[in-house]
Amino acid sequence: MKRLLTLIVAVVLVLGTYAIASADVTGEGLYIGVVYKQSGNAYFQAAVTGFEQAAEELGFTFDHDGPEDGSNDGQIRIIQNFIDKGVDVLCVSANDPNGLVDVLQAAREEGIKVVSWDAEVSAEARDLDVQPASAKAIGLQLLESIAASIGYEGQIAVVSAGATAANQNLWISYIEEALKDDPTYANIEYLGVVYGDDEYQKSYDVTLALLHQYPDIKGLIVPTTVGGPAVSKCVMDENMTGKVKVTGLTLASDMAEYIKAGVCDETFLWNPIELGYVTSYAACALVNGDITGAVGDTLAVPGFEGLEVTESSSGGTILYLNKLNPFTVDTVDDWVNIL
Repeated sequence: MKRLLTLIVAVVLVLGTYAIASADVTGEGLYIGVVYKQSGNAYFQAAVTGFEQAAEELGFTFDHDGPEDGSNDGQIRIIQNFIDKGVDVLCVSANDPNGLVDVLQAAREEGIKVVSWDAEVSAEARDLDVQPASAKAIGLQLLESIAASIGYEGQIAVVSAGATAANQNLWISYIEEALKDDPTYANIEYLGVVYGDDEYQKSYDVTLALLHQYPDIKGLIVPTTVGGPAVSKCVMDENMTGKVKVTGLTLASDMAEYIKAGVCDETFLWNPIELGYVTSYAACALVNGDITGAVGDTLAVPGFEGLEVTESSSGGTILYLNKLNPFTVDTVDDWVNIL
């Protein structure tokens, strides 16, 4: 109940100004199937709140689900169930961008539109991808954050989710490219990536192994909301607060303790409520033919300006919200009841 009330407050605070739906988009009579990476994840629970707000405005109905184990097979079963139910559009955050191609192509053959969001599916299996910000912008933001925290010198590593997580792999690729090519980071030694598989305990354990293997490590980048608090807790438990800095993509509510303690100078996240909200508008616009998902299409969404479909670097087309919120000791309390 506490979590439900928090999400209701979040809708009022974040989406309260969006009370009037765009005249260009309607969802009347539409049925949407929302698929996310894993059930019980607070990040995706918040995103569902955005779908709920859009449903109230646009008039569509939707169901949502994700596998308990965060598996590709679990997502395939859920997608097939939505196909059997006759949804008009699928909104999918993929655990494996290539693993869902067959089932999503089957959905499209049935006339079902496919929108990937948060984590893309391969271009041949979707009509449009919706993302909070460009992969390059996210990766470079995280790198600059950790570099500033450690004084642009010392050893760093990345604690990611799964090895097949396409969005995280793309962010990391931009981090690695900048570390190699940008002289700003010439004194930073990159130790590579370890994977916590978006499990709290495993993320904690791989961090512990890193800390023991590299006692002089100075910084950890954690581009996963599950991994962020696990990595930070490990640093704190090992009495390395201040010696090892953490940054990443996290929920403010999960990280306030660690930000205030000095484990993190700052972490970041787009608003998943807004991401679910805009994805809903895009899904309805695709089904109704208001947009086709082609480069140059524009989408009218209350509270957002300049939403335009562009070409994705990984293939297909993409729509960016281009909002990333920093959580610092001065701002984190403003966000804990929202994210």
